[in-house]
Amino acid sequence: MNPRRQAPLSPRAPTGAEPWIAGEPRRPRVLIVDDNRDAADSLAMLLGLLSYEPRVAYDGQSGMEVAASFKPDIAILDISMPRMSGYELARKLRDELEGETPVLVALTALSSEEDRRAAREAGFEHHLAKPVDSASLCRLVIRILSERKH
Repeated sequence: MNPRRQAPLSPRAPTGAEPWIAGEPRRPRVLIVDDNRDAADSLAMLLGLLSYEPRVAYDGQSGMEVAASFKPDIAILDISMPRMSGYELARKLRDELEGETPVLVALTALSSEEDRRAAREAGFEHHLAKPVDSASLCRLVIRILSERKH
């Protein structure tokens, strides 16, 4: 046995990716809307590990309903979905959540310059092409939320 004692690990030791400032009233909220359930659920689990509060919807209409009550800080939206496309959802979020509009991130297989232009016109501030590197996506979310605080 090693006679030296190691200091116990703090259950809240900083990870370097702490997404909110201590004392804030709530964790940052991230809405994920994607008809690919596995992708949406996996992303939600990943963001939950970073101490964000994720919610998932699997189509545009459900995404709008969740956004109205959840009030997300960021919405990560697929474009090609049933019931309402990501473009339509982005426009509705901009129109109906006045003053509370989340930062909109398109996460889609549609990646041509025309697709990027259409996303900008719909109100997306960021456009990521699938498949996306999860570390890059997490860095983007952390950066968006840190910039939003200032």
